[in-house]
Amino acid sequence: MLVTTRASTDVAWPAWEDAAFFNQDPEVIYASMAAQRRAAPVYWYEPPGFATGFWVLSKWEHQRHVGSHPELFCSRYGFAVGDASDPATVRHQLPEWAQQALDAPGLTPAETRRIIALGKLSLGDPEFESLILSDPPRHGQIRDILMKALKPSLVRSLKARIAEITDEYLDAIVPGVETDFVTTVGRVPAALMTELIGVPRDMRDQFIEMAGAQMVAITIDPNRDAAEVERIQRLTEKFHDYCEELLTDRKRSGGTGDDLVSVIARSEYDGKPVPDGMAISFIHTFVNAGETTRAHLSFAAMTLAEHPDQRRLLVERPELIANAVEEELRYRPLNWTGCRTATQRVEIGGQVIEEGDYVVMAYASANRDEDVWDRPDEFDVTRSFEKDHQGFGYGEHSCPGALLSRTDSTVIQQHLLARFPDWEVAGTPVRWASPFIQGMTSLPLRFGS
Repeated sequence: MLVTTRASTDVAWPAWEDAAFFNQDPEVIYASMAAQRRAAPVYWYEPPGFATGFWVLSKWEHQRHVGSHPELFCSRYGFAVGDASDPATVRHQLPEWAQQALDAPGLTPAETRRIIALGKLSLGDPEFESLILSDPPRHGQIRDILMKALKPSLVRSLKARIAEITDEYLDAIVPGVETDFVTTVGRVPAALMTELIGVPRDMRDQFIEMAGAQMVAITIDPNRDAAEVERIQRLTEKFHDYCEELLTDRKRSGGTGDDLVSVIARSEYDGKPVPDGMAISFIHTFVNAGETTRAHLSFAAMTLAEHPDQRRLLVERPELIANAVEEELRYRPLNWTGCRTATQRVEIGGQVIEEGDYVVMAYASANRDEDVWDRPDEFDVTRSFEKDHQGFGYGEHSCPGALLSRTDSTVIQQHLLARFPDWEVAGTPVRWASPFIQGMTSLPLRFGS
């Protein structure tokens, strides 16, 4: 393979595997990505402590090519950087079946990645086809079931309820008093999702806590300490068990309800009822939609605090809020990265990628690609989007909950800005440390009157 060597530069290039790298000042991260994008847009990276190296694609056009060709770049052998970790460093974070599977002789690097990826998803069958680890034509069949539940007409009908839940949380804000946005207004999407899947109101907060742990479990980190691993596993197991109870209850009642779990319970896959494991993975996907939108809203609130001129513009011209959501997703996308595996030898950007090579798409870098975006490092809510950002990915595996997330984010920000046009960051935000997905556990804000 032709491999670009690291160029001499005053700016260090990203440590793509290192959670600590992604837990520093975002502008330092973006400057590092820009340095690599300009010098080596297709770059072979060999992180210490990993079983194999991987390719990093930093530019928009290369990532679009990958997303447009699932026959060349498959999804079944991992979806995150951490899936390529040395199994010895992450096996303690995986369920017993996955640990045993990793001991099988003769595993290829791709097969090892798949076991680690499935283990993170808390699925009991290493042969199971989840949405995120599936490829055409199966992927289309699985996605169709999910989209039947999240149909556009349902999403459009939810605007009034989103507004009601938003106002419920906004009513609790006291001007001038520090408020943690993540655990208040940021919870609106997750609270809505608990209603859509039929979680009782008195279980809402407990369920959201369990769901948050499940999201953290996906962001596997070799440096996570034992106590944190135990806490995450305990809450994730409780979350999985509760999802099983929801499914069992809906199947017992014949799946006649209107909630999303009932829709899945009465759906078919290959002419038969949807397998339990797949149905539970759909519930996970629904819940993750609420959690990822909470993360987006938290970063949006922080970004608007950092850019008061843009916030004031949205207060004066609320018709711009829907476009502002797109700019927020471009400026600070939820996913730092996404991954595929090459199914055959292919050339991209002058580099030869071999069959079986792992390919990491740096979505956050593509969203600041100077060949696509004018003034890419500026936050501009009036920005025109002739080309789509990578905030929801692209192609077969673009986010199935994108419409719901956009609707949530638009309605919530409309009500937030109407009620509280001014706010500031009141303390130190606490962000997830992950090379895969962004999120926050705390965002202290102080709202004006």
